[in-house]
Amino acid sequence: MTVSDHTTITAAISQGRRRHMAMSVAEAAVEARIGRDGIYAAIRDGRLEARKWGRRTLITDEALQRFLNGLPTLQLPPAA
Repeated sequence: MTVSDHTTITAAISQGRRRHMAMSVAEAAVEARIGRDGIYAAIRDGRLEARKWGRRTLITDEALQRFLNGLPTLQLPPAA
């Protein structure tokens, strides 16, 4: 990667045009609009894949998308 590539990617991230590849549990909770306890429970249950980097628990963007897409859809009864 060249310096100009790094500058372009950094600018895109700071302008919100590119998301990070991985996030912390707290960031994943904010992104998914669920609590940290819910994220940890999904990891424990094996429904959400997490990675470790030293003491940090990281969740990839793709893993969070798979988790959210795997949740059941809302089924409302027909209106009376």
